[in-house]
Amino acid sequence: MKSNYLNRILLAALVLTTSIFMSCGEDEPNEPEVLVPKVDGAYVFGSNTIATTALEPNAKMSLATLNPAKSGGAENVDGYFGKLMYIGANSTLQISYVEGEEATTYGVEGAASVTNGLELDFTDIDADIIHGTLVADGDPITIADEGLYKLFVDISTESFRMMKVEINVIGDATPGQWTESTAIPMKSATAEGTTFEATDLGLFGAAGYKIRFNQGYELYNDGVIATIDYLGVADYQAAWDAGENDLVYMDVNLPNIETGLFTYTLAFNASTGEWDETKEKTGTLENDYSAVEIGWFGNAYKIDGAEPTGQWETVHMVKTPERDGNLYNWKWTVELIADRAFVLRDPYGTIWITYGGAGKVGSAFDDELIIQEDGQDNYWVQTAGTYDVTFTINSEDDGRTLTIEPSAGGDDLSAKEYGIFGNAYFVEGTTEGAWDAIHFAKTPEKDGDIYSWTWELELIEGRSFVFRESPDGEWVTFGGANHTGAAFDDEQIIKEDGQDNYFVATGGDYVITFTINSLDQGRTLNIEPAQ
Repeated sequence: MKSNYLNRILLAALVLTTSIFMSCGEDEPNEPEVLVPKVDGAYVFGSNTIATTALEPNAKMSLATLNPAKSGGAENVDGYFGKLMYIGANSTLQISYVEGEEATTYGVEGAASVTNGLELDFTDIDADIIHGTLVADGDPITIADEGLYKLFVDISTESFRMMKVEINVIGDATPGQWTESTAIPMKSATAEGTTFEATDLGLFGAAGYKIRFNQGYELYNDGVIATIDYLGVADYQAAWDAGENDLVYMDVNLPNIETGLFTYTLAFNASTGEWDETKEKTGTLENDYSAVEIGWFGNAYKIDGAEPTGQWETVHMVKTPERDGNLYNWKWTVELIADRAFVLRDPYGTIWITYGGAGKVGSAFDDELIIQEDGQDNYWVQTAGTYDVTFTINSEDDGRTLTIEPSAGGDDLSAKEYGIFGNAYFVEGTTEGAWDAIHFAKTPEKDGDIYSWTWELELIEGRSFVFRESPDGEWVTFGGANHTGAAFDDEQIIKEDGQDNYFVATGGDYVITFTINSLDQGRTLNIEPAQ
């Protein structure tokens, strides 16, 4: 009896010991499971950033904001996600995508790539872009630098790209115009928001600009959809009238009203996703317009008595201004054609002086000889004639004025003598001209505002010449006049190699007419073979 009882005790002890060891084996630690929400969409989370798990509200990504003009009219498209987000230094990120309550958590294989955008497809960003293929259960994406980042995810191709936001402004209102942007440095960055600020930022009044997230406009553009990575306003005139800019993702320039130096602050609110700018004027700014070229654009004017080619395609009569203190003046005397329209602009299309773009002074406006074109912001010529036109910019306030008066007539050139200078002609009989005297100097014939000097000469092949005002005035070289006539068309007279002289490629007798339009000082040289 005692033996059986003892056996039962030993058996029970063995079972209990085995159970304890088995239980210990089952409690081996496992990898922590990534918790994901059940709501369809994309989520981003990680260390030292806006969310540590996909379950946090800040982790949710929105559909990417697109440029409708480049995305088939769509502002968002399913499958493309975007987010502006704070990321701390030495952080890691993962991306989860949930569809039908089925979740996939992505990373990358090894490490993401970092490439300048100009070396990537589908972007114009001239800055480092972090990018790669998303791999299910892959390694977290590592981010070295703190800042505000723009993340774009294309879930259909399981790819992503992101860039650190480095704000700059560009446009007519900025120092670099549309050629070079001006940086607005980051002042502070947290999960709640990011602030960018520049001090003594020069801005020009009555001009527009854009706020860009980097050196470029599109983090992604594959020809089907395009992100919009800059800020504008919904309506330029409405923003001007309001005196402040309500920043939105639209391709409409922001107006800047006043010229000066500013402390410029741009703030991003992470909870609302909205941007706000403030400008505090700290000083005055005088713009130097000395090198700015302005000309005529349209079909309402003549040049040297004839309508030019390239109407509404080419900017004509381009010139730089004369300066008078703070005033920069561009002046023309021009023949205008009735029932036609024009504007003034620079050759690059960045400065347009439309009817509403300048103050209007002079009897041509007072007497309605020139009015606004119906339905357009162009100048409309109601009464043909010759007009003196002055466009003025005041560099103190960037104020713009267009003054138009009926012309009293061009300069009197009746006493001006022009002749020929060089060695490409005979002076008397077989005596050749030389580069030591002006020959055949004469006064012009006058036809209205056109003054003409005409010669019939035998020109010597392989020699060169120019025209000069006698006794010691203007030189009219090859680049100093417009060229017409068969001698130029057939390349019998050409530009001398390495010089700005006229070169006789084919010797012979020629009729030469040099013309000056006294209204606009336009110079034309016509050369025809003598009949």
